[in-house]
Amino acid sequence: MRLLGLVVSASKSHCKYTSSIRNVRHQTTTTNPAAAPVRQAVTKEERAARRAVRKERANAFMYGMSAAEGTAEGATAAAGNQAQKATASSSGPMFDATRLGWYAAVLIPTGFIGWGIVDSESPAAKLSRMIGLADKIEEFSKPARVKLLPDWNTIPNIPPNFPAPPTLVIDLEHTLVSSTWDRRYGWRHAKRPGVDKFLATMAQYYEIVLFTPSPDGLAQPVLDSLDSNGYAMHRLFRDSTSYHDGVHCKDLSWLNRPVGKIIALDDDPAALQFQPDNLIRVKPYDNPDLEDNTLERITPLLVEISREQYDDIPGLLRQFKGMDADEIADEQERRVNEIRVRNNQITQRGLGSFASSRRSLPPPELPSNMPGSGDGQPKQLTAKDLVGDAPPSETSESGVMGWLQRRQKQQEEQNKEKFGLWNEVMMKKQADKQKQLEEQQ
Repeated sequence: MRLLGLVVSASKSHCKYTSSIRNVRHQTTTTNPAAAPVRQAVTKEERAARRAVRKERANAFMYGMSAAEGTAEGATAAAGNQAQKATASSSGPMFDATRLGWYAAVLIPTGFIGWGIVDSESPAAKLSRMIGLADKIEEFSKPARVKLLPDWNTIPNIPPNFPAPPTLVIDLEHTLVSSTWDRRYGWRHAKRPGVDKFLATMAQYYEIVLFTPSPDGLAQPVLDSLDSNGYAMHRLFRDSTSYHDGVHCKDLSWLNRPVGKIIALDDDPAALQFQPDNLIRVKPYDNPDLEDNTLERITPLLVEISREQYDDIPGLLRQFKGMDADEIADEQERRVNEIRVRNNQITQRGLGSFASSRRSLPPPELPSNMPGSGDGQPKQLTAKDLVGDAPPSETSESGVMGWLQRRQKQQEEQNKEKFGLWNEVMMKKQADKQKQLEEQQ
């Protein structure tokens, strides 16, 4: 009530002051009607004094902090005193409570929310979870769609009974391209060596997804130039990432594909922090002047994974934990060499071992006429005489071995049929892409 009374009294004083000024102007006009109103020059000090009076009156009206003795004379005297203070004082501008209130109203809630985001165990975070504010904030940190990729059977040009291949998620920045900027040319992008061949090969075995944390408007032109043949079936951008701990993460569980059949190529492990076992980490491609063959070296392993149809790719890649793509390729080559050496050792125990040591053996001392030779000619040694009877034929149709052989043949036939259909799909897609380019030209 007191505040309301102060506001009302201040309003009355302002009205009296305004009416008195109007009376003075009316008297001046009536006494000298021929005199035209002349605008007087105002000095900087007077302008500053009037501005200070207006601020003081606004503060008094907003907060009710001025005394309400308000008569026209009192207001004029207050204005005169304020003008003298503004003229005599050479210090900075007067204290503005309104501006400070606005700063406090903006900065305090912002700092409180930021504290809750940075520290999940802070009182601010606990309070936001209690009132449901954390759930609203998490909605903005999740992908824009529940299914980032369409259902496999709904993709155009895919046969209805065609099984889904594994999914290969490839990063763009520092994985496939290197981006530099200068004042003369602006942004320039260099492709990693072997990108075109790598995408063409992987398109025969995988469902390729180009996933970048960059916005759509920035990354789309780069992807159009990089994948001009349309080997990648899907493109995902920043709105498909999950924002966590200051990083735009690629959560593979939102891809609408089995996580056990997804491989991710990326240079940043933090981007795959939700599924680290699905990651094959590649070295960042930052310097186009250096030679790089990472994509070429990792290709045989990726092809082998797709051909073998592994259902637990994270379990397979877990044995290479802590290695990047080049180290995985070295380990793969080492294992292949070990298998070759082992096979050579096994081979040398049979006919290969006899053939390799034949030169070091003395000539055989055989009689001129072997028993059982009716014609008197020396009998020649055969492979059966040297190593015994041959093992049973692999075409046996009975027992467990026959069942395993039939199953292996069926799988090989299914794989051939599947890859044949997949190649037809990719060829049709490339033909459509070429047709669209010709129409545009």
